[in-house]
Amino acid sequence: MRRLAVVFIMGVALAASGCLDVQESITLNRNMSGQAGFVMNVDGEPLVPFMAQMQRQMAGKSGPPTAADLAAARAAMLKDADASDDFEKDKRDMQQHLPAGVKLLNASYNKNGLKSTANVSVSFDNAAALGAIVFDQGDKQEGGPGNPVSQPFDGLKVVDDGQTLLITSAIVNPAEGAKAQAQQMPMDPAMQKQFATLLSGMHVAVKITAPFTVLEQNATRQEGNTLIWEFDSAHLQSMTPDQLKSGIRVRYKK
Repeated sequence: MRRLAVVFIMGVALAASGCLDVQESITLNRNMSGQAGFVMNVDGEPLVPFMAQMQRQMAGKSGPPTAADLAAARAAMLKDADASDDFEKDKRDMQQHLPAGVKLLNASYNKNGLKSTANVSVSFDNAAALGAIVFDQGDKQEGGPGNPVSQPFDGLKVVDDGQTLLITSAIVNPAEGAKAQAQQMPMDPAMQKQFATLLSGMHVAVKITAPFTVLEQNATRQEGNTLIWEFDSAHLQSMTPDQLKSGIRVRYKK
């Protein structure tokens, strides 16, 4: 979805005060059917001073951004966020590319200034199909860091041996996308420090609810039959690639 991808590009470049919040959920039935959801909340306002300062630097100016600089940066960000406004077309494109056995239940995008919420929910015949969901085929072809908007359940694997059910999934670290973009931006040491601060408040949460007995799991907490994995920016950035790749793991007795 082009609009959601634009919001994500803006979102991964900020995280102060919890400004990027990604939530994924999976609810399983005993026959392995169920529903899954993805919600992303973004507040782009903390990024305005950074963008204004970067524009001043590129123009060869020194000193903090003026009120006019801030207004210009905010206007440019709003224009970028509105780059694609045909949300109904986005939804149709999404439906056409869903894997077999997966049906779109809801897709919504709400924006208020630089604050936005993307919300997508699907039903599935088998949870194994979730890992194949790609909302934005163009983004997948471009490669690069994982984008939770385009592939919210990327890396999800389900192994059913008849007696137990093993579910594993990679953890997407949105900061990796931001860092890749930052490498292409001209930033002095002060701006680099500011950029690092912007990435300090991301929050990612994954929930799996299932009617099975848990044999082993590495969730950060549990509420009834719901396992919850929660990661803040510091935790995400301290994890190795292998830890991110196998960050979510639960084995159930069928």
